[in-house]
Amino acid sequence: MSEERMEEREVFTLAEKLSRIMKLGDVAELRKKSMDSDEQGFSGAKLFRLEVLYKNGSQNSFICKKTDRKERMVMQTLTEQGHANTPASCTLDRTSEEAAWMIQQDLGKRVKAPQNSPEWMKGVADALAGIHVTNRECGAAMPWLPYADGEYWKKIVTEISLNHFEKAVCEDPEFARQFEAFLPRMQEAAKTFLREMADLCREKNVLTMTHGDLQNIDGDHVYNVKGKPYIIDFGFARYAPFYIDLVDYFTPEQISLCHQAYASRGFSVSLHTFEEQFHIAYRYPGFIYLFPGIMQWKNGSEEKLKKVIQRVLSL
Repeated sequence: MSEERMEEREVFTLAEKLSRIMKLGDVAELRKKSMDSDEQGFSGAKLFRLEVLYKNGSQNSFICKKTDRKERMVMQTLTEQGHANTPASCTLDRTSEEAAWMIQQDLGKRVKAPQNSPEWMKGVADALAGIHVTNRECGAAMPWLPYADGEYWKKIVTEISLNHFEKAVCEDPEFARQFEAFLPRMQEAAKTFLREMADLCREKNVLTMTHGDLQNIDGDHVYNVKGKPYIIDFGFARYAPFYIDLVDYFTPEQISLCHQAYASRGFSVSLHTFEEQFHIAYRYPGFIYLFPGIMQWKNGSEEKLKKVIQRVLSL
């Protein structure tokens, strides 16, 4: 049997399985559909839209994505746990570390999140709390989810961020003129971040399944589906302190809102402790989005770079 034919059979089986999970009916026919360029994302993963026709005359669509075991198992686990704020998903391959197919609910075109909406922010906080509290202190049950250890945080502040900054300083005189003066302070901030994150990771009650790349309210990873938030694209997931998923989407002024959402789910720490731990993780988006900021500067826009430098320095 050809590889293409095997893939078609696998996709059909996945569509049948997800249709049963979502109680949509018996699959009659599948049609592969194209996706717009802005739906492809930046991970390079192979994906396509699948139109599904059912024997009862109804139809729906799914997204097929070829991705690593970690992301497949995160989405499979969240679906089995019954979370209402992540797309229903399934895979046939739970063991291979190689890229394999998963299929998931199609959320449609991205709609901007409502700005200045306390109800929306409360919904996102509750959705994250549901994921984080359910999977808190469950690392041993998720061997496919990498642990964010000291080497991982070191990678965050070097390979992913400051190495690119230092390279730009060395190679681009105009970049150096504008930003070299920040480098010593950013290097000191990195040392502080490493030390404090190591301390935070010793607090086992904050370790859980995290998204790791949630972005702010204008980002791509919290979908607005008729006013309901859905969290997507867990390709950067880690077993880590859950605060890294809060510090870009929520402002320090919204900490109490987050604290209430987690407390209602059974995570009981004082607001003071919650604030302290939130602030320990506060530099995280500054480091992971430093390289994209540099690339935007090279393309003529310096706003993002200035913001992430300020975040690294916690200004």
